[in-house]
Amino acid sequence: MSAWNIAIVGATGQVGSALVELLQEHCVQTDEAQTDSAQKHNFQIENLYLVGSDNSAGEIVRFAGKNLTVIDSAQMDWSQCHFAFFVAGAKTSEKYAQIATDSGCVVIDASGYFATQDHIPLIVPKVNNNVLTEYRNDNIVAVASATVCQLLRCVASLTDTELLTNLHATSFIPASLYGKPGVDELAGQSARLLNGMPVDNELFDKQLAFNLLPISHELDDVALGEKSQINQIRKVLNNYDLPISIESVVVPVFYGLAQAINVSSSLPIELDMARFGEYDVEVQEGNLPTPVTEVSAEFESQLTIKFANLRHSYGNYEQIQFWSVADNVRYLGALMLIETLEILINDYL
Repeated sequence: MSAWNIAIVGATGQVGSALVELLQEHCVQTDEAQTDSAQKHNFQIENLYLVGSDNSAGEIVRFAGKNLTVIDSAQMDWSQCHFAFFVAGAKTSEKYAQIATDSGCVVIDASGYFATQDHIPLIVPKVNNNVLTEYRNDNIVAVASATVCQLLRCVASLTDTELLTNLHATSFIPASLYGKPGVDELAGQSARLLNGMPVDNELFDKQLAFNLLPISHELDDVALGEKSQINQIRKVLNNYDLPISIESVVVPVFYGLAQAINVSSSLPIELDMARFGEYDVEVQEGNLPTPVTEVSAEFESQLTIKFANLRHSYGNYEQIQFWSVADNVRYLGALMLIETLEILINDYL
C-alpha cells in the first residue's frame, strides 16, 4: 500500500480541525501510532501538512504523536503534496488551488468555488463516484455542499435517482455552517439577551438568537444560495432539467443540519430501507432526531445521517417525504472529503 503526503488548507478552522481528528482516528499511519480502528479508511499517510492564513501560521497541532506547525499558505511548497484538502473558503481556493495543481498536487475542494464549473467533477461520495474519472481534467475535485450531500445521500438510499421528477428541500441551517464566526455570534447574542442586554449583528443581517433568518433566493453564495444548490444537485445527478425548489432558513442552533424533503418519482417508490446502510443513513424509529440530541459529544463517533418520518404523501405512491439530521462539521464536512480521497486512491489511481 502506498503512503501519501496530504495537506489541509484551513487546518485550524472547524472542518480543518475535524479533518485532523478523523484522519488521526481512522486512517492508517506509517509509524507505530496506528491502532485497531485505523483500518476504517484504507490509505496511509506519510506526511500531513497543515496550512493556514498568516493569522494561524506558527500554531502547533498534535497529530499521530507529533507536533505539526501550521504553515502560511503563501509559503507552502505544494510540490511536496500528493493531495490537498481545501476547506478555507472560496477566496482561498480561488487564490491557491491552481498554484497547488500546477505543482502536481490533486486538490479536493469543499469551498464551493469549483462546484459548478464545467470541467471540474462534482461528487457526493457513494452517489456519483464514477465522476472521479474526470479528476485529471484540472487535477481538482469539488465536493458538493453539506446541504446537497445530505439530501442526495438520503434520496439515493430510497430510490433510483434517474427516476426523479421533482424535488423540494427545506434546510434548517445551523450557525456553524458559517464557520467559527457564526458560532461565536450566536453564542454572544444569546448570552447578551439572557442578561438583558442589546445585541450587535456583524455576520448576520439580523438577530439570530431566539429567531429564524430566512435566506433570500437572491443570495449569491457558493454554498447556501438557491441557484448554487440547485445547480449542484442537477450536476451530481446529471439531470439539468430536474424541477427543484429550495428553501433555506438559518436557525439558532450551533451544530447539526436538519432537512425536510419531498421527492417525486416517475414510478411508485417502495418504502424499502435495504440500501440505507450503503449510504450511511440510520433510521430512527419512534424517535424524531434533532440537531441538539443527535449532534453532540455523546454521538461524535456515529458519523451517519439520522433519518425519520418517512411516508408517502397522503397516498401518493410516487411521492415521499422524510426528515433528516446530520453533523455538518465532522460528517458532511470532514468525512465527505476523506471518503472522496479514499475512492480516488482505491479506484482511480
